[in-house]
Amino acid sequence: MTHSAASPLPSQVKKPQSRSERSARKLRASKAAQCAVQAENAQQTQDADAKSVKQNNAFADKKNIMWVLLSGAMALTFVVMLFLPDTGMGGGLVSTYSAMLWCGFFGAALWRYRATSGWAGFAYGSVVGLVIQFISQII
Repeated sequence: MTHSAASPLPSQVKKPQSRSERSARKLRASKAAQCAVQAENAQQTQDADAKSVKQNNAFADKKNIMWVLLSGAMALTFVVMLFLPDTGMGGGLVSTYSAMLWCGFFGAALWRYRATSGWAGFAYGSVVGLVIQFISQII
């Protein structure tokens, strides 16, 4: 009978570690800790940068003056064409629709810029466009 029960298994035998193995293990642990700290700092600065950068979304921005200027220019173009002779916009149903439409767009953009209801602005602008079209027929 052998004394196999008394001898430890090879996986349970603790080998004495040399100094280089211990220092290498400590060095790896400190590098891992440094990497974790750097990653956390990078994430914090990225979050801070993301908050400080304003996203430019021109369609959702109600305070974008460009929509007011563009729609006003188009409304002015059609209104001027109503009063000029031989432009094709004098009399007819299309001239009424175009004046109402572009003046309505201008009113909606202006009302939204003022932080009120765009639908109310569209209604007021359309009425103004209709009145201007009637005036152009009289003059």
